[in-house]
Amino acid sequence: MRQPRSLRIFSAIVLLAVGFFAFFPFYIMFKSSFESSAEILGHPFTLLPENGFKWDNYVTIFSQYPILKWLTNSFFVSVAVIAGNLVFSTCAAYALARLEFRGRNLLFLAVVSTLILPIQVLVVPLYLVVNQIGWTNNLIALIAPNLVSPFAIFLLRQAFISIPKELDQAAVIDGCSRLGVLVRIIVPNALPSLATVVVIKFMWTWGDFMWPSLVLTSSHLKTLPVGIATFAVSPSLTLWDLVITASVIGSVPILILFFLLQNYFVRGLMQGAVKG
Repeated sequence: MRQPRSLRIFSAIVLLAVGFFAFFPFYIMFKSSFESSAEILGHPFTLLPENGFKWDNYVTIFSQYPILKWLTNSFFVSVAVIAGNLVFSTCAAYALARLEFRGRNLLFLAVVSTLILPIQVLVVPLYLVVNQIGWTNNLIALIAPNLVSPFAIFLLRQAFISIPKELDQAAVIDGCSRLGVLVRIIVPNALPSLATVVVIKFMWTWGDFMWPSLVLTSSHLKTLPVGIATFAVSPSLTLWDLVITASVIGSVPILILFFLLQNYFVRGLMQGAVKG
C-alpha cells in the first residue's frame, strides 16, 4: 500500500533531522582536527576553521609520535580477536543450536548471564590470571581473553536456530560430517550475522582503553586509544588538537569496515529475530 505523500515528506524530514544530529558531531571533530587547541577551546564557535584547513596537526602526529605503531598494534589485536571469535564463538554457537546434550539450555543461560556483568567486575581477577601466566606487557594479554565472546555466541546461536534443520539432514544424507554441515551449510546461511560479529568486535576491540592501559607498559606496545592518552600531558594540560586529530585517524578504519559490511550488518541483527 502506497503511503500518503504528506507522510512520506514527514518521514524524509525526520530522517534528515536525525541524520544531521548524528553526523554533526563527527563534522565538528573533523573540523577541529585542523585547528589549534586555542582555536578549539576559543569563542565564538565557528562552522569552519578560522585559519583554513591546515594540516599541521596531522604532520605533528605522524612526525613526532609513533601513531603508525599504535595503529599497527590496534589492527593486529583487532584482527586476531575477530579471527578467534569467528572460529571459537561459531563452534560454540553451533553446539548450542544444533547438538543435543544434557544441560544445553542451562549452559546457554550461563553464557547469556555473563552479558549482564560489567567489565569492571572482571578486571581484577582477569589481571591476576594474566599476571600469573606472565602475559602482562604483551599483546597476547589483549587477544586471549577476547577470543570468545558471549555476545557473539548469543547472536550466532540465534542465527543458526533460524536456519531450517532440513538443510542439515540433507547434507548428512549426502555424506557431510558435523564439521562439513557447519562449514558448508550453516556458515554460508549465517554470513550476515558473522559480518555483524566482525563489525561489533572490531569496534569494541579497536576502541578498548581500560584493559590495554592496565596490562601494557611499553610505549611500543600501545594501542591507539592508549597512545591518545599520552596527549594528556598533565591533569591541567591536554593537547586537544592532537587528541581530536588522532581520534579522526582512528575512526577511519571503523567507518570503512562499516560501509563495506553495512548491508550484512543490518540483516545480521534481524536474522535471529524470526525464530528461536
